Amino acid sequence: MTAPILTSSLDSLSVNSLFEYRPHPFAGAIAPRPSNKPSVMNRSRDRLAATHPGDLTDLSLMWSRLLELLPQGVVLVSRNLTLVYWNQKAKQLCRTLADVERSSSMLPLPVSEVCHRVIRDGKPIDASLVLECQTSSGHAVRVSARWLEMAMPTESGNGAPSLIAVFLENCDEVMQQEMRIQQKKYDLTDREAEIWMLLRQEYTYQEIAQNLQISLNTVKTHVKNVYAKRRSCQGKDKFWC
Repeated sequence: MTAPILTSSLDSLSVNSLFEYRPHPFAGAIAPRPSNKPSVMNRSRDRLAATHPGDLTDLSLMWSRLLELLPQGVVLVSRNLTLVYWNQKAKQLCRTLADVERSSSMLPLPVSEVCHRVIRDGKPIDASLVLECQTSSGHAVRVSARWLEMAMPTESGNGAPSLIAVFLENCDEVMQQEMRIQQKKYDLTDREAEIWMLLRQEYTYQEIAQNLQISLNTVKTHVKNVYAKRRSCQGKDKFWC
């Protein structure tokens, strides 16, 4: 099941949309009762804009830059599956997950599924739903979603969250970064770092030998060297990458 909300016209969607966000009902959801009163979020935004017009722009700019610095893709989706915000990393990963040639206007299936599950399961605020999937090019992507707890009550006054925060991570990029950190910390060679990361992924010695096309004895020798270097670095946790 997909939700047709990610279109090319949303490429410029920025953090400003967070200040302009108003939920809209969608098929299958319980629509909120109509009210002539503006929501607490929108009243706060309007009050800030009226008293400090420059502060709203500065705050939006600050959050935009902060969210773009994050290594994860960040997507904010409303309870009715309306896209509210996504950073550049999220755009990249969503397009990787989606079959662009077939449907560039659809929310990628893994993201859509995880949002539906969060809504349907009624998970508590502090619980995340995690899904790992593979792109057509074979890269692993981790998708996690949870309700975003707002600092202010909602219009209904019951404090129910109205936004879902979805985080996207390229598992291969994370693994490569971890490998570089381990290599620097323990002064490992490229091959030792490669074998160590495969061990951490629970590959057996035989599987490592087959994947790297080296002998089993060579794998054992590298592993022995890795453990020796790790022992020599005990108590020396400070290092620069």
